[in-house]
Amino acid sequence: MHVVQLAELAAVLTHHGPAILYRHAAVPPEAINGYWTASRLRIDLWNQSLARFTRAKASGNHYRMRCWWQDHTGVLEEVLASEVLTRVVAALADGIDRAGNRDEFSPIAQAIHLSHLEVRNRVQEAILDRRGCAVQDAVRLNKLRVVVERWIDALIGHLSGADPSLVRYGIDSSRTRAHAEEAGTMSTAPGRETIAWLTQASMTDGLRRIIAKTPSLPHANREVANSAMMILRPDLFDSVGVLKSLWVHRIQNDSDRTDQMIQDYLRPDVDDSATVSAFDAIHASALAQWFRY
Repeated sequence: MHVVQLAELAAVLTHHGPAILYRHAAVPPEAINGYWTASRLRIDLWNQSLARFTRAKASGNHYRMRCWWQDHTGVLEEVLASEVLTRVVAALADGIDRAGNRDEFSPIAQAIHLSHLEVRNRVQEAILDRRGCAVQDAVRLNKLRVVVERWIDALIGHLSGADPSLVRYGIDSSRTRAHAEEAGTMSTAPGRETIAWLTQASMTDGLRRIIAKTPSLPHANREVANSAMMILRPDLFDSVGVLKSLWVHRIQNDSDRTDQMIQDYLRPDVDDSATVSAFDAIHASALAQWFRY
């Protein structure tokens, strides 16, 4: 799986994020375990690649360092681009656990998020070091970093429109808040689906122009994507397999509440004597007040 597809998955999770947060339902344990295992495996592969760069630098062999850059530039691209999905999942996990007063998914997602940031910092150090790296490769990687950071702020800002506390998962807080305010005004707009589709298409096109066409770690990316997709529980889909909108979830929730109120109203009292005694006491008190005047 190409890393650009992970960014597309992040856009899908972001678009349906308000509905996911609204349901307050727990993420399945198999999704949490799968996300932890797949993400840790991919992070280990990243660290192994960066360890080879450290050994190449220690050798002082410029040709060896140049070969490392030629073989691992795609891995560095994936570290930078896949941060979009990592931050979106971390933000969703935080919002889901707080909404349900739980502490199940957010510690796992936060640990993966911090580990990803550590690897990203090592990648940025390698770009700044530039030993063995061609100028055009360094410029392209830095451009990718800037583009990814802007899309992270856009997607996290969209989630923050439903939960303002999620702004902290963005890169630039002021830019993320601006996107959150815009998402708040568009929450009921008729063209919300079109805006989401255009956002995803624009992000995908922008990333594909920078990132290499051949994936470096396709299997690891696929495992992370499979576990992240399990956040989309079956109850989030309708009968034909389409993800429900936030308004559909709200209508269903209001309907469920109405049904519960009707059932409570029609349910017979368990202790009729207690109800009758309370009624008699109130009636007697009212009569006593009336005769007093």
